[in-house]
Amino acid sequence: MTLKESLKENNSVVLKQKADTWQEAIKICMAPLVKSGAVKSGYVDAIIKRTKELGPFYILAPGLAMPHERPECGVTKNSFSFVTLEEPVVFDDGQQVDILIGLAAENADVHNGEAIPQIVMLFEEEDIFDKIRAAEKSEDIYKIIDNAVNS
Repeated sequence: MTLKESLKENNSVVLKQKADTWQEAIKICMAPLVKSGAVKSGYVDAIIKRTKELGPFYILAPGLAMPHERPECGVTKNSFSFVTLEEPVVFDDGQQVDILIGLAAENADVHNGEAIPQIVMLFEEEDIFDKIRAAEKSEDIYKIIDNAVNS
């Protein structure tokens, strides 16, 4: 599963959204995956519950989070979503996030072997955060991903 294929298949790029709380941001992030059937609605609740227990363990860099939960919490197929927020949300530990990449992985191999390397590769580019924040439509995100893959 490539990031771009999954985003297209699940129609899961959602840009310039408004969220007042981190919980709302998680719901916005996962809504396309619930709608496409990639995850069950309980998966979203599980992410929020785990975040309340452990804090936002899935923040990968300042401004960037990859919310996810264990496969048995409701993953039906490997998939990604990609969300930007107009304004960052603040987690309980003070960290701010305005780019969320939702992940649904059927097993740890997909999580560690496919998903994480793709995200790391995408964010290696120096000005990638600015480019993502400037994106206006899904095609802009696909182009950013293509450029990262081909560089």
